[in-house]
Amino acid sequence: MVESNIEDEEKTTTKTESKNRNLGKYEKKALYLNHGKYGYFLSHNKVNYKIPEWFPPEKIDLDIASRLIEYKLKFQEIKSNESE
Repeated sequence: MVESNIEDEEKTTTKTESKNRNLGKYEKKALYLNHGKYGYFLSHNKVNYKIPEWFPPEKIDLDIASRLIEYKLKFQEIKSNESE
């Protein structure tokens, strides 16, 4: 009985592989690729940016991530100018 309890504890305390990855620094702040409930997303400066579902997350590096953030910020700027 004692041995089986120890084995059960070992199974529950083993580390699970993390889906979050530090891509490096962008504009002097850390940029992370994360996997959440609704798919992959980037985290930078306390803001999340969704990764398109069709884009393979293993191909995302610092360059691609920074371009995606710039694109989304530019799109947001254009959208806000249209509503004025």
